[in-house]
Amino acid sequence: MNAPLTRSTSDKFIGGVCGGLARSLGMDSGIVRILVVLIALFTQIGWVAYLVMWAVLPLEPGGPTGVDEAKKFFGGGSGKVPNSDDLR
Repeated sequence: MNAPLTRSTSDKFIGGVCGGLARSLGMDSGIVRILVVLIALFTQIGWVAYLVMWAVLPLEPGGPTGVDEAKKFFGGGSGKVPNSDDLR
């Protein structure tokens, strides 16, 4: 492996997973994308693997994960735990 496994910010088509995986493996991102699509079409595990990698891998360098981005997009993830005063 040449680089740490992160999602790419510059070589991305949907979520940057294939671009980051290609950079980490030292391969062309087009080949990785074709392989991921073929695996997804023929085994159905590719979709799940892509979504899990999107959710877990941070953006390069040290950015948010996909779950963090989704929380921000949907208005959640303030990080504040409600106390009894907030519930009144």
